[in-house]
Amino acid sequence: MKDTDTNSFSYMNIKPDSEFSNIILAIHGYNDYSNSFKIPGEYLSKNNIALTSFDLNGFGKNKNKGEWFDLKQHIKDIDFNLKKIKNENPDKKIFLLGESMGGAITLSFVNRFKNLPIDGVILIAPAIWNFTETNFWKSIPLKFLAKILPYFKVSGKGIVKIQASDNLKMLKELSMDDSFIHKPTFQSLQGVVDLMDEAYKDTEEYFKNPSYKTLIMIPLKDEVVPRKPLIKLLKDERIKNNFSNKIKILVYKESYHMILRDMNGNQITEDLKNWVIGKEYDSSNSSFSDILKQIENTEFYHRLDL
Repeated sequence: MKDTDTNSFSYMNIKPDSEFSNIILAIHGYNDYSNSFKIPGEYLSKNNIALTSFDLNGFGKNKNKGEWFDLKQHIKDIDFNLKKIKNENPDKKIFLLGESMGGAITLSFVNRFKNLPIDGVILIAPAIWNFTETNFWKSIPLKFLAKILPYFKVSGKGIVKIQASDNLKMLKELSMDDSFIHKPTFQSLQGVVDLMDEAYKDTEEYFKNPSYKTLIMIPLKDEVVPRKPLIKLLKDERIKNNFSNKIKILVYKESYHMILRDMNGNQITEDLKNWVIGKEYDSSNSSFSDILKQIENTEFYHRLDL
């Protein structure tokens, strides 16, 4: 695995036309890139919230696209960009957002660093997934293939059928986007498994002792990230109390993994915006026991949850 210190990134910045006081630094998911936040970013900019994102090393428009970089490197890169934004905007509030794999990386980052210059953490369909622990026998052939054929590119087309969103126009555009990685290598697949395994331990620690105000947004029609690893954490008595204090969790019964890009994505982004500006929610969607029941009892869509 590579561990190269580089601060050369491809960025996407969406700012309001008028004065603003809140900035979201968004971390994208596996095989995706900063453009994944264009839709929510444009909505937020109309509500006086700026959004900036960068392509993680090995992804998007970076020169090293296709190479794999470990969790340690991604944490370094977020730290670099966060400090850069804060130095340029000392009087503005900064929120750190992570989607999917970006959510897993974000959880590790905020667990390991307790005094970051941020006002909150937002996790969108986070990849909270201890894959190796829960799928030991499936992990063995992947490790083997990653060792003997590390750079062999894999396509799941026609083999693994999942629906990542109900926004078919967006999915079609994404399928033709050369900056999105359509065929990851075995090395990369093993890398993301290792990343999630490590981040899951950080997630458990963070949930027990959260250092920042945190919002978690869970789509219940997620076919990309299973729900059961999250359920296991939420049922831990040492964690439950934090969800009525520092951590807010919202669930969306009709949303898919790419929740902010779904057909009703702007409604979800509206909830995100309200949380950022401190607007209160309807209590009917905020009871932890009710949320847990929904997450546990709503139909499962990920094949490893079945």
